[in-house]
Amino acid sequence: MDKLDYYEIGKKIKRFREELGISQEAAAERCGISPSFYSNIERGVKIMSLETFVSICKAFSISADYLLSDDLPETDEILLHTISEAKKFGSAQYEKYIRTIQALADVADRL
Repeated sequence: MDKLDYYEIGKKIKRFREELGISQEAAAERCGISPSFYSNIERGVKIMSLETFVSICKAFSISADYLLSDDLPETDEILLHTISEAKKFGSAQYEKYIRTIQALADVADRL
């Protein structure tokens, strides 16, 4: 296994935080860590524990796979669960969910 690049991991975390439009202080609070430690993580100068890593992934809905390897996951469990739930209400509801997801993707592409 290659050595983890904490600088690159920190850059990715920072990018997600900035996309959410929140401060480092707010991000640290979400993750249950101090703002100074959070800042050090974003700069790649501190190694975080597995527990902190998981809390950051959860706080920003970031895939651990993406942070560690540059690859986005092939499936998104939340999306799959949502679509599965929509199917329970019939094809009309399912089609509404699919159209909504497509519309959101179109808007995101224009940003």
